[in-house]
Amino acid sequence: MIVWGSGGDVVQLGAAGTHDCGTCQAPREYRHLLNYRYAHIWYLFAWVTEKNYFTACAVCGRGRRHDSGSFERQLGRVPIPIHRRFGGLALLGVAAIVAVAALAGTRFSGHRDAQMLLSPHVGDVYTVDLQALVPDGFGRHAWGLMRVTAVDGDDVTLQVPSVGYSRLEGARRNLGRQASDAGYYSTDSLQYSTAQLQRFRDGGRITNVHRR
Repeated sequence: MIVWGSGGDVVQLGAAGTHDCGTCQAPREYRHLLNYRYAHIWYLFAWVTEKNYFTACAVCGRGRRHDSGSFERQLGRVPIPIHRRFGGLALLGVAAIVAVAALAGTRFSGHRDAQMLLSPHVGDVYTVDLQALVPDGFGRHAWGLMRVTAVDGDDVTLQVPSVGYSRLEGARRNLGRQASDAGYYSTDSLQYSTAQLQRFRDGGRITNVHRR
C-alpha cells in the first residue's frame, strides 16, 4: 500500500531588526521566516512543493515576501532538511535501481533459457503457448507446461499437458509439484528440433525453461 500525504513547516531564520509596522502602527521586532510545503510518500521520500521567504512583524505576522533565489543566495544556504529537499530524487533513484535490476534479471533469465533450449535435458519443463506448439490440442487459446521426455540429437520429444489455462499465470502456478506429476500430462507427445524451440522462444511462445 502506498502511503502519501503532505505537510508544512515554518522555519525561524533570525531577527531582522526593529521597524515601523503599518498594521500595528508602532515599532516592532521583525524576523526572517521561511514557510514551506512538501509532499511525501511513505514519510521517507519527500519533495518541496512550495516555499516562501518573509520578513515579518513578530506581533501581527505581516511583512513582505522575498524572491526565494535571491534570499537563499544572501543567506548562503537552504534551511530545509535534506530529506525533504531531495527525497523525491531518492525515490526516483530507488525506482531506477529496481528497474535496472529487473531488466538485468530478465536478460539473464532469457540467456539462461536460450542455453537450456540448445542443450535440453529429460525432465525439463517449458511454459508454452499451447496454441502454437499444440495447435489442434485445445479448443481455444491456452497456456500450459510441456515436459521433455526424450532427447535424440537435435530432436526433442515433449509431453503434452492434459489441461491448458487461458492466462499465462495459470500455467506458471503449476511449475511446482504438478509439473513433475505424471498425471498432469496426457499420453500424447510431439517432437521438435532445438532450432524450432529457439524460434518459439524468440517469438514469445516459450516463456520459461524450468530445470530441477
